[in-house]
Amino acid sequence: MPTVIIAEKPSVAADIAKVLGIKNKMETHWQSDEIIVTWAVGHLLELKTPEEYDEAFKNWRKTIDQLPFIPEKFLLKPITGRGSNRKQLTAMKKMISAKDCTEVVNACDAAREGELIFRRIVEFAQVKAPMSRMWLQSMTDDAIQNAWDSRVSADEYSPLRDAAVSRAEADWIIGMNGSRVASTFLRTSRKDKSSLSLGRVQTATLAIIVDHEIEILGHNPMPFWELEATFSAGDATWSARWERAGHKDNSEQPEHKAHRILERSEKEMLEQVIASDGAFEVKQTNRDAKEKPPLNFDLTTLQREANSTWSWAARRTLGAAQELYATHKLTTYPRTDSRHLPEDMMEEVSKIVRQLGAQDSLHPHSKRLVDNGLENVGRNFDNSKVSDHFAIIPTGKLPPGNLDGDAARLYDLICRQFLASFHPESVWDVQKRTATKQGQSFIKEQRHLTTPGWRAVKPKKQSLPEGWNNLPSNPADAVMDEHEFKEEKTKPKNRLKEAKL
Repeated sequence: MPTVIIAEKPSVAADIAKVLGIKNKMETHWQSDEIIVTWAVGHLLELKTPEEYDEAFKNWRKTIDQLPFIPEKFLLKPITGRGSNRKQLTAMKKMISAKDCTEVVNACDAAREGELIFRRIVEFAQVKAPMSRMWLQSMTDDAIQNAWDSRVSADEYSPLRDAAVSRAEADWIIGMNGSRVASTFLRTSRKDKSSLSLGRVQTATLAIIVDHEIEILGHNPMPFWELEATFSAGDATWSARWERAGHKDNSEQPEHKAHRILERSEKEMLEQVIASDGAFEVKQTNRDAKEKPPLNFDLTTLQREANSTWSWAARRTLGAAQELYATHKLTTYPRTDSRHLPEDMMEEVSKIVRQLGAQDSLHPHSKRLVDNGLENVGRNFDNSKVSDHFAIIPTGKLPPGNLDGDAARLYDLICRQFLASFHPESVWDVQKRTATKQGQSFIKEQRHLTTPGWRAVKPKKQSLPEGWNNLPSNPADAVMDEHEFKEEKTKPKNRLKEAKL
C-alpha cells in the first residue's frame, strides 16, 4: 500500500529518499515497502495546439478568420522529442494510478510552476488516490523532514493550481492566436514564410524596449554649459559646481536643470560675476543622514543587485541561486517575491546568525549580532508581507571548501544582506558648502560615515576627499582659484539594462 512522492527533478527525489531512509534506487524511482519517491524532469506535459483540436488549423492563413480559437476544455499531451522523459511519465502514471496507491504527494517546487507540473501529471494519469502537498522552503535535511511531517491536503493549494492553470491558458490563448495573426499580417512580402512569436509577457516587454529605443533615436542634442570651479579658504580646498538659485525641475523640459546654462546671456552674466572684485562667501552646513539597513532579498532584488554589481544577466543569477538552494543546500528557495520572514522564525534566524559565525569572513558581523541582539525585528518579521515563500536567506549550513565561482560570490552577497538586515542604521555626516557672490552660488556636498551600523557588513566608500579640511571660520571668505565653462550636449537616455527592466 505505497505512498508515492513526486519531486520535480531527480536530485530532489534523491534528497527526499535519503531523509526518509529509502535506499533502494530503481531506474525511475526510489522505493521502500511503504514509500515510492519518483520524479518529473520539469514539465512533462503541455497543452495541445489548435491543429490537434481541428486539423483545419494546420493552415494558419486559411483559418485566420476563425480566430481567436479558444478550446472549451484545454487538453494535455506529452512533450515530444524527449524519449527518456516519455518513459519516466509512463512509469509515474503506472505508479500513481495503481489501485494499491494510498496517497500521492506533491513535492515539486513550492511555487506556481511546481504546482502546475504536479497537477498536470495527476490529471493526465487520472489519479483517484488522495493527494497531499510537501512545501519545501529549503533543502536541508531538517526542512525536508519537517515538510514531510507537516504535509497537508492538496486542496489547500487549489488556488495556487488555479493561478498556474490560468497563467498557462492565458499564455496559450495570446501566443497561439496572436502569433498566427502577426505572422499573417506582418509579412514583409507574399513569399515570406517566417513566423512571428507573440506572447503575453514577451510582447509587452518588447514594447517597453521599443518605445525606449524610439525615444533614444528621436533625441535632439541640445548644447549647454556647466560651470565648475575650485575654491580655497585657509587650509581647505574643494571643487564645486554652479547651480541656479530657486530652480525647479520641469518634466516637460527635462533638459532644463539647475546646473545647466542654456542661454548665452546667462553665461555672460556669470563671467561678469566671476571677474568682479570681491571674495566669495562660503558657508558650511552639517547634518546627519541615517541610512536604513536593507531587507533580505527576493529573487528580483537579488537579480538587480547582481546585475548592478557584476553585470550578471538575470538567468545567471537564478542559476547560481538555484545551485545554492538545490545542490549545496546553503540558501532557501530562490523563486520568491517576498523580502520578509514569518514571525515564528525568530528563534531559527538567531540560530542561523550564530552558525554563520563559523565562517571567518562573517564572524565579526555574526558576533556583533549575538552580543548586541537583532535590530529591526518588526521590520523583518512580518506575516502580512510573506507570500508562498519568505525571503532568500542562508540556511546556516557551512559551505563546502570547494564552493567557488558564481555560487560563492552570490552566497556571500546573500549572507551579508541577511546579517546587514538585523544591524542598526548607519549614520553619515553630510557636509554642504555653498560659495556665493552677487547671488550666484557654487555648491558641493560630501559625506563620511560616522556610525557604521549595517555598513560594517556591506561597506561603501566613506572618506572625505583630500584637501577638504575645516574652514577657517563659518562663514568664511573663499577664493576662486580656477573655473571652466564646460561645453556639453544633452544625451539620450541610456539603453535599458536587465536590472531596469
